[in-house]
Amino acid sequence: MVNQKIIDLKYLFLHVSILILIATLPLHFYISSELEKSSLQDKISLQGYAQKVANKIYKFSNSSEREFFFPRSNIYQAGIYDKDEKEIFSFLDDSTLPSFTQNIVEDDELIYLRFQLKENVFGAKYLVVAKKISYLPIILNVLLILIIIVILLFIATVFILKQSTEPYKKFNQYLENFIKDAMHEMKTPLGVILLNLDGLDETLEKNKMIKRAKSALKNMIVVYEDLEFFVRKNVVEHPKEHLNLSLFCKERIDFFKDLLEAKEIKVTQNIEDDIFVDFSRLELSRIIDNTLSNAIKYSKNQTIITINLYKKDRQIYLQICDEGKGIKEKEKIFERYYRGDKISGGFGIGLSIVKNICDKNGVKIELESTLKKGSSFTFVF
Repeated sequence: MVNQKIIDLKYLFLHVSILILIATLPLHFYISSELEKSSLQDKISLQGYAQKVANKIYKFSNSSEREFFFPRSNIYQAGIYDKDEKEIFSFLDDSTLPSFTQNIVEDDELIYLRFQLKENVFGAKYLVVAKKISYLPIILNVLLILIIIVILLFIATVFILKQSTEPYKKFNQYLENFIKDAMHEMKTPLGVILLNLDGLDETLEKNKMIKRAKSALKNMIVVYEDLEFFVRKNVVEHPKEHLNLSLFCKERIDFFKDLLEAKEIKVTQNIEDDIFVDFSRLELSRIIDNTLSNAIKYSKNQTIITINLYKKDRQIYLQICDEGKGIKEKEKIFERYYRGDKISGGFGIGLSIVKNICDKNGVKIELESTLKKGSSFTFVF
């Protein structure tokens, strides 16, 4: 479920990103239009201010006043120049003043307007006014539009995604419930069959057909327990116990006695006594059962499986070695649904479960394998 949520989120952000890219085309035209509109407004406002200053100059020229106060503004800068374009009075920086090939000139920061004056008392021929070009209103508008677009697209995408994935979620829930119910129904018959086979007398137990049935049943139980653990791992807690690992290993080896006898595989046990570990009984059984069942499954008849359990440097080492076919792709062996040999069956979840349990409990896994010679799994507690 967690992985599915991550996939949904990735799809969601990818979808939104694509839609934003599509939305940038009309946004580009909008920005171009706004820039032209802003430039036109600047020119109109400069024209208006220039006319205002010119009227004040004309009015002073026709009056008897002796003192003229040149208009000041926080927005506009202005200056008057003679016919040779020499400064008479100016608030402009002459070092940055452009050459006027036309009456309106723009640079990176300012827009200039050259306004031709009528005859006046100052002998001024030209009035030059300028103002700073500001893109801030356009930027704010564009950001606001982008935020609105992203929010709307996100809401729309979430709704679409929810509607499109709802049937799959319902199906997955139905499938999960079906698996749980089916496993629940299988548990009792498997137990009954195993109990009855174990209850056969020694004469019948020597029958090869009975042995094969029991070994096949043990295989089924391992697969069933893997599936049960896989389905319930996020629902059921597995409390730790102070376990005698030495006895526990011997019990698990005894469980696989029929499988071992069916393939005439011998087990060499080098198990030190009274080695204890704090671990979940169920999780520990998944580690040992999966590793041992794989060793049996991929070993040839009449070979040897060696199981070592010992303490060294305050660490506990559990080692299961076989003389099987070896592992081709060691880097993939712990991936979920990976199967080294499809002919041998299984779901490919056993070693994935082992890896998850070991990672959860800080157990180190050391793997050595040589093709056609065998494999060795070492668990360091």
